[in-house]
Amino acid sequence: MMEKSAIRDEVRRVMLDRDPEGRARDAATARVRCLEIVRSRAAKRIMAYLADPGEIDLDPTIETLLEDDRIDLAAPVVSARVGRMTCGRLRGLDPLSLAVDRYGLRSPAPPVVELDPRSLELVLVPGVAFTPDGRRLGRGGGYYDRFLATLPPTVHLVGVCHARQLRNDLASEAHDVRVHEVVVASEN
Repeated sequence: MMEKSAIRDEVRRVMLDRDPEGRARDAATARVRCLEIVRSRAAKRIMAYLADPGEIDLDPTIETLLEDDRIDLAAPVVSARVGRMTCGRLRGLDPLSLAVDRYGLRSPAPPVVELDPRSLELVLVPGVAFTPDGRRLGRGGGYYDRFLATLPPTVHLVGVCHARQLRNDLASEAHDVRVHEVVVASEN
């Protein structure tokens, strides 16, 4: 079994090599499937990640969710100083609604209105890699695992990835939190 760091390097390199058209197709595929899940679960309190270049772009999904005033939408807010992640209300994707943190990730701009994570119904989770049964390999900081571990078991966790990010060789450790479902944007 490959080491986590080697898998991270390999998968991130492959994902960063995606052409803009391929990334747009991935985003469109993810949007359709994620919205199906939101509707089927009648979820009204949702947390979605704001993608970096190596992740499936959820902006089209987020834009659709923001149009529904019945949905409270949140995005991750990382506080490296205290080593934790919270969820802040997301008002839009325009530059005035977003800030860029020290990791280069977009997040809700200050002042951040935090949503109670225990009130979430669904979380769209990024990952460097996933297994079909929901094991997840993150960036290595542990922010998502610590955050997800605090959520009630009723919160539905959905991993979002490209077919190239599906693996069968991910080791699982006691602190790793599995997702309940994996949305795969494939090259078909």
